[in-house]
Amino acid sequence: MAFVPFFPLGGFSPLQSQALTDAAAAVDASRQQVALAWLLQRSTTMALIPGTSSIGHLRDNLAAASLELPADAVVELDKIGTATG
Repeated sequence: MAFVPFFPLGGFSPLQSQALTDAAAAVDASRQQVALAWLLQRSTTMALIPGTSSIGHLRDNLAAASLELPADAVVELDKIGTATG
């Protein structure tokens, strides 16, 4: 079964998190690329629909699929949205 998050970056209210900002700086990528890479790494059945408005934005989204996040960054990102995170 596939999980398909629509507007995985928050749509018109983008996800705000220091963990996301820190991870992006660590891998020299955008916060949006890190968010997409993180979601893709969470499950092999994840099928994202991030949306795009330009060819450049599409290329950025596609680059997220090959972005490898450090294990410590993933631990911090996993805390987003949890009661204790």
